[in-house]
Amino acid sequence: MTERTISIMTCIVVVAAGSCGRERPCLPDGANSLQLWAVDTSNVDGLGWVPVGDAAVRVSSPSFIFSGEYRTGPDGWTLLEDLPAGTYRISIEKINQEENYVILGHKELSLVYEPSAVDTVLMNYQQSSPLTINEIYYAGCNYSQFYYFDQFVELYNSSADTIWLDGHIVCRSQQTTGVIDLEAVDYALAYYVYAFPGQTGVTRTCPIAPGEFLVIATDAIDHSRYGARCVDLSSADWEFFAAHGNDYDNPEVPNLLPVTTTGVDFSMNLVHGAIFIATGEEWEFATHWHEGNELNYVHIPLRTIIDGVEYSSNPDAERYMTLRIDAGFAGVGNARYSAQSVQRRFPGLDSNNSAFDFVITDRATPGYH
Repeated sequence: MTERTISIMTCIVVVAAGSCGRERPCLPDGANSLQLWAVDTSNVDGLGWVPVGDAAVRVSSPSFIFSGEYRTGPDGWTLLEDLPAGTYRISIEKINQEENYVILGHKELSLVYEPSAVDTVLMNYQQSSPLTINEIYYAGCNYSQFYYFDQFVELYNSSADTIWLDGHIVCRSQQTTGVIDLEAVDYALAYYVYAFPGQTGVTRTCPIAPGEFLVIATDAIDHSRYGARCVDLSSADWEFFAAHGNDYDNPEVPNLLPVTTTGVDFSMNLVHGAIFIATGEEWEFATHWHEGNELNYVHIPLRTIIDGVEYSSNPDAERYMTLRIDAGFAGVGNARYSAQSVQRRFPGLDSNNSAFDFVITDRATPGYH
C-alpha cells in the first residue's frame, strides 16, 4: 500500500440488521435487511457530496463464513435482504481504469437487534500509486516434494513515466508480536532486505517502464520440471541473490543483493508474511529482545515505504505490519503448495487494504499474462 496525502473517510456506526449468507449452526436464521447509501465526499468536481452510482459493494462477515457482492443503483443506494444477525465488513468502490483512480469507502457494522436498518458509507477519491506490488507468489507448488523455490514478487508501473528503481529495497517482515507496538512507531521492521543496484535519485540503471510488470524471482530458473503447476521463472527480470550463502545465481538475470545476511535467499513464508518496497534512502540495523532472545531487524522509516502487502491464510492472525501500510490481508484461505498466487484485481489499484485490493488466482502469472 502507499503513503498518500488523501485519506479514506470512513464512518463506523453500530446499527441493526443481519447478514447475507449461510451461517454456522450456532447462529439464528434471519430475514433482516440493510439499505446502504454510497456518497462521494471528495468534492473533486466541485459538486460537494454526491451519490456514487454503479459502484461495487463487497460484504463479508468474520462472524461466520460469508461473502457477497452487490452494486449500487444510479442514486447510490443498494439493498441487502434476507440477512441473519452478525458482524459485517463492507467495502464500496468505483474504479476508473482510464484515469487510474478509485473512489473508496469502508465500514464495519454489527447487525444484531433490529429487522432492518439504513446506513451511509462515506467514500473518498484515491489516486493510485505509480509503483505497486502487483502479485506475490509464495504458497509453493508441489506438496509431494515440499517445493516452494519458485516464489516471486511482481512490481507494476501504472504511470506514464519511467521509474528508476536504483537503490530501492524490497523487504520481508515476520511476526513481531511482543517485539514492538506496530502502531506506536514510525518505522516498519524488516527481516530480509534486498537492494537494487545504484543509488536512489542519483543513478539511473534500473528502469521500470510505463505499464511494465517487473518480476523478481527467488531463483530465476524453469521450476516446471519439479511439478506441473510450478512456475517457469527463467525469463524473470531480476533475481534475489544471497551472495553470502550457497544460493543459485542465473548469470543471465541481474541481481538484487542482500543488505541483511539472514538466511540464504529471499524466501517467503508459505501462509503468512509481509512484503514491502521502499526508496532505500534511509534505514538502520536494530536489535530487539523478546523473551530473552536477541532478534535482529532493519528499521525502515514509514515515510520511505512506497507500497506494502500483508498476506495470511488466517483472517484473524496477528499482524506483521502496521495498518498504516496495509489495513487487511491478501490471500485469506490460500493453502501451502496450492500453486495459487495473490494478485491485484486491477493493476495499480491501491486502497491500502489488501483484503479488497487482491484476489487469489488459480495459478501464478509472472509478467501479468
